[in-house]
Amino acid sequence: MANEPHSPSRDSAQGQFFARPMYAVQVDGWPANLVYPPKALEGDVPAPPGARLRMWEIPVGEARHVPPVGPTLLDTSSFSLRNSGNRTLMAPKRSWKASIEHDEFAQMDTLNLKSMYNDASQMREAVAWGLFDQAQVPAPRHTYARLVINGRFLGLFSVIEQVDKPFLSERFDGKPSGNLYKVYVGALGPGSLEHRVGPDGDDGGKQYQTPGGGDEQTYRLDKSYSKRADAGSYDDLAQLVRVINGVGLPGGPEKFATDQYAESVRGILAVEPFLRWAGVNVLVGAWDNYFATPANYFLYNGARTAGSDDVAGEPYFSFIPWDYDNTFGIDYFGAPIWQYVDLLDWPASTGAYQAFNHHPGHRSRIPLVQNLLANPQFRRYYLDHIEHLLDTAFDPDLMSARIGLGAHPALWGRVTPGAYLESDTPYGPPFTGRQFTNHEVYLGGFVQQELRHGNAFIYGIENYVRMRYDSARAQLDVLRRRDPSGSSGARFGG
Repeated sequence: MANEPHSPSRDSAQGQFFARPMYAVQVDGWPANLVYPPKALEGDVPAPPGARLRMWEIPVGEARHVPPVGPTLLDTSSFSLRNSGNRTLMAPKRSWKASIEHDEFAQMDTLNLKSMYNDASQMREAVAWGLFDQAQVPAPRHTYARLVINGRFLGLFSVIEQVDKPFLSERFDGKPSGNLYKVYVGALGPGSLEHRVGPDGDDGGKQYQTPGGGDEQTYRLDKSYSKRADAGSYDDLAQLVRVINGVGLPGGPEKFATDQYAESVRGILAVEPFLRWAGVNVLVGAWDNYFATPANYFLYNGARTAGSDDVAGEPYFSFIPWDYDNTFGIDYFGAPIWQYVDLLDWPASTGAYQAFNHHPGHRSRIPLVQNLLANPQFRRYYLDHIEHLLDTAFDPDLMSARIGLGAHPALWGRVTPGAYLESDTPYGPPFTGRQFTNHEVYLGGFVQQELRHGNAFIYGIENYVRMRYDSARAQLDVLRRRDPSGSSGARFGG
């Protein structure tokens, strides 16, 4: 039986943690020169003697910068801190990660606090991760926290579930025993999953390894839970790439439309969860992942048989998304067109991105999307799922209610008290270093007005959703002539 991912339990310690709307995180005794050092904390810095990290739930409407300590969910002196992210490593308001002992904290090893530096609305990741949850994609969960270090209020942060051992344990059958890869833009270029062949004709695992490792890796083996001697060979990743690209199958591009190709992909990849990810991703306009970049995602090879650690002998991968702040109409490239992306031809919309990154005339190469969508079985499932999303979770009125004004669970009511505390005036610069004034947060989050900030163009989420909805419906009307509604036979929402 294939080791398929499943939805995490809402009753688990992690599920209950992410169901709560707001937390306070307080760090005391941290070296003052490491709160905003000249160089970001790119590696874990252990807490010095006397330092303490506490976390507790607070009311959404809490009006104090430093709320009084309540019943603690976490209270520890054994932790380390570092800054995280690419764009935010040197930003005035940085993202933070705390490494802790999971026995003390909802069975988790990491507290991942993202500064939402790109997002005027402060709601984009919350909406995106909620959609992945509804689509039953193996993806992180989300909530919010306010961060205080040494009595200094650092602002409102998204809390994003880390992809690690506790995450995998919840979504697969028990203790992880496979390989977890994190994919970047590195020495081998972007993480496109294109087939790589060496000068000697070798297309094995070494073609996907970066000599010396370190920060230049494109495909980083983040963690291997397998005890097999060949687990770190990257041969499992090489086999996935061969299958995706149809290596060994007869014919040219037409081979991707065959049942033989579909069967080979099903033998190594959890296809339906990936196609559901693709449907959500193309609707929310998330380009900074396996789309325009391509990078910023995880691959977990849990082996085909649940509990097996033979990752090289029976590889079976699941795609896990990551990093969803650049969504719902954020653009830096002078062409805010993500709401009009072709549902089948994603690369057609990446020319401006590639030109911005000094590759004029190029388009992103993403064979995992393009080759799978060339197959009628996979394409029909994908289109049926997109139609289901448009009928349900991505309906504009439902999305407006999700982000609209009001108390929990509406997101605007959750973010504003904490976000507004980051500045003393509507128009003055936030003392936390957030790049948006309180008035811009109001315009981007409540008024849903388009904003220009530096080279960034930022749609209101609601306006983006309505444009994307109309575009996707119009495209489906045409695509259904070849792939009729319901032709995959799949049923969603169960």
